[in-house]
Amino acid sequence: MAIDSFDRAILSRLLQDGRATQAELGEAANLSGPAAGRRQRMLEERGLITGYQPKLDFAQLGFGALVMVLIQLERQSQATLVGFEDAIGDCPSVMSCHLLSGGEDYLVTLRARDLADLERIHRQELSQLPGVSRMQTLFSLREVVSRPAPPALLAKG
Repeated sequence: MAIDSFDRAILSRLLQDGRATQAELGEAANLSGPAAGRRQRMLEERGLITGYQPKLDFAQLGFGALVMVLIQLERQSQATLVGFEDAIGDCPSVMSCHLLSGGEDYLVTLRARDLADLERIHRQELSQLPGVSRMQTLFSLREVVSRPAPPALLAKG
């Protein structure tokens, strides 16, 4: 889907602040506010913008531990994959789950309050998942880069 420099500027501004006004979008794109608003609606209608979310401070909410879990399934059958994917969607601590290529099958990202909370999540959520043969838990010591999108996505080219 082709986008022009005006759309790129609008998207870039929305990535900085999803609540930017039409006037602010227009200033960023060198357009009038109403023209920028029309372009924003067009980007939404085309499905390029799929929603708006706040960026949460998880530490302030008491969920300072970012945990990634590599999961390997017993087998790669369609039934095993579907069973796992249906069940992981019901885990309330899971933020994201990605099907992987390579030696591990899934990468699960979750937030925990502390080690005791992670133990609870492991016991009550992850260990109950169907088809799991192995889990490897990784802890984020510090976030180095976090972006809603890579800058290259909106670079002219």
